Amino acid sequence: MHLLKFIACCALCISLPVVADVTVRNVNYKGWASSVEVSNGVVQLVVVPTIGRIMHYGFADDENIIWTNPEFYGQALTDKPRTNKNGKPIWTNFGGDKVWPNQQSEFEHINGYSWPPDHWFDGAKHKVELLENGVVITSPVSEYNGARSVREIRMAAKGTRIQILQRIEKLKVSRVEPLRYTIWNVTQITPPEQVLFLLNPNSHLELGYSALGGKKSTVAKNFAVTDGVGVFLPDAVECQKAGADSDRWLAAIVGNIVMAEFFRRDVNQTYPDDGLSVEVYTCTDYTELELLSPWVYLEVGQVLEHAITWELHRLSDHLDTADQRRAAAIEWLMGSQE
Repeated sequence: MHLLKFIACCALCISLPVVADVTVRNVNYKGWASSVEVSNGVVQLVVVPTIGRIMHYGFADDENIIWTNPEFYGQALTDKPRTNKNGKPIWTNFGGDKVWPNQQSEFEHINGYSWPPDHWFDGAKHKVELLENGVVITSPVSEYNGARSVREIRMAAKGTRIQILQRIEKLKVSRVEPLRYTIWNVTQITPPEQVLFLLNPNSHLELGYSALGGKKSTVAKNFAVTDGVGVFLPDAVECQKAGADSDRWLAAIVGNIVMAEFFRRDVNQTYPDDGLSVEVYTCTDYTELELLSPWVYLEVGQVLEHAITWELHRLSDHLDTADQRRAAAIEWLMGSQE
């Protein structure tokens, strides 16, 4: 199989410590039997292969940072998308962290409808393989785009680091050819106080970020730039979305905890949505942290890879203001990238 590598994976694939302190076991998670819990005593992670996603990530003695939707606890999809009474496909928003394979503006061209995302990637039952320090989940092959996702999820023996090595493998001809793919992580988290973008000093974007969708005025009200960092505040009423051509990290502050997603941007590649490598969507129920890989054409037998890393950091309880918490979070984030 010909392998296409578009990210400098070595920058993120840091060797994890020995795995003796990591436990991996099957659990029943919110009604989903055969879920997989991974823990090192510091953090806990739960993967639900039945719906193909991570549904829990948090300190072992604290709440889940990932947002989950109680409306669909214990439920599963068939091999067809859910539809309303008029036969129109509808999204089963389980919450959690998953991968979408194509730029959203191409959904209708590829899938036959503009929304929801490809259910083979988002919601279908995934195959599972247990590792000494994690799990591998593999999606079915999409009948729309001819590809599948494979995600190798590993936990460090100490600390909070989760390493996610992921790829899209194209195994058969799609409905439409040629076809571009991206590994688009969508991580739904509980509503944060603020989201932090490390903006690109050489950005092609006029403001260093873009307002996406129909709420550009709302984004303008809630997005500020200070010393190269974009600060995006969830709106109390309206949904909104912003993106940037960032490198290295995207983070959110939830209570006194920083959740960071680390990645690398390849300056030699094309990215979706006019060159965006990170996007953030906020609504009243949750916020989405979204990382996008390069946007590339794949032929049958080719593979796209994108490595990311998650970490949590607990801020001091003595930080009384949003500005203080932001300053402490940025100090940790900048130190973590070195």
